[in-house]
Amino acid sequence: MGNLDEADCMLALYHFGPVANSLTPLLCLLEKGLEFENRILDARKWEHHEPAFRQYSPEGMVPVLLHDERLVRESTVINEYLDDVFPEVPLRPADPRERAEMRVWTKYVDEYFCPALTVIGAHRATPFASKIDKQEMAQRLANMPNEEVRRKWETVSNTGYSEEALADATHKLANVAARLEQHLSGGREWLIGDNYTLADIKWYSMMPGLPRLLPELCNTDTTPHTMAWLDRMAGRPAVAKLGQFARKD
Repeated sequence: MGNLDEADCMLALYHFGPVANSLTPLLCLLEKGLEFENRILDARKWEHHEPAFRQYSPEGMVPVLLHDERLVRESTVINEYLDDVFPEVPLRPADPRERAEMRVWTKYVDEYFCPALTVIGAHRATPFASKIDKQEMAQRLANMPNEEVRRKWETVSNTGYSEEALADATHKLANVAARLEQHLSGGREWLIGDNYTLADIKWYSMMPGLPRLLPELCNTDTTPHTMAWLDRMAGRPAVAKLGQFARKD
């Protein structure tokens, strides 16, 4: 990786590894060639709810970027911050209208795509969560500062999501798959304009999970342009480096 742009500058990323929201700033850092401290947390040991980490994120939410004495939270915001502070490898369009379009696409992932995919992914964790001792889980739930996260774990540690909730999430993910496929069908190589941007990074944080969890929605027959985009993403040198930042359990 390259050098930081500021003398005596320190970057550290707290994350869960190269998946979902943690992947978002991790890939941005790699694309920019920035040196950073890899502070990976073990979600299954609930390290993100421990006091040592909650000094950085009171709600126990990951990822968090530490830049010298400054803390930046929320994956999409972290990436825009990185592009502001380290602009030498720009990952946002220069054109204001294209930049606005890029933000619409990242916002869609945060507000629509990610919540729906979380329902499907969290439901798959029900066998793991249901085996946790009930008293231990009650203590863990009491220690979860974020209400939305607490409700999710209450659900998966008991019955899992209802058929209705799963059907609603699947319907939304079908909309996601159709939207991206239609957008790419005109011969686009990347999501915005002619250049690779933070929109591609944000979508790649979630999109590989769709053909894995719901292959009927995303496959070479139904969404060939999306699968080709996934292949282009996988071929990027920065993406190839992501595996180095996974937990070695």
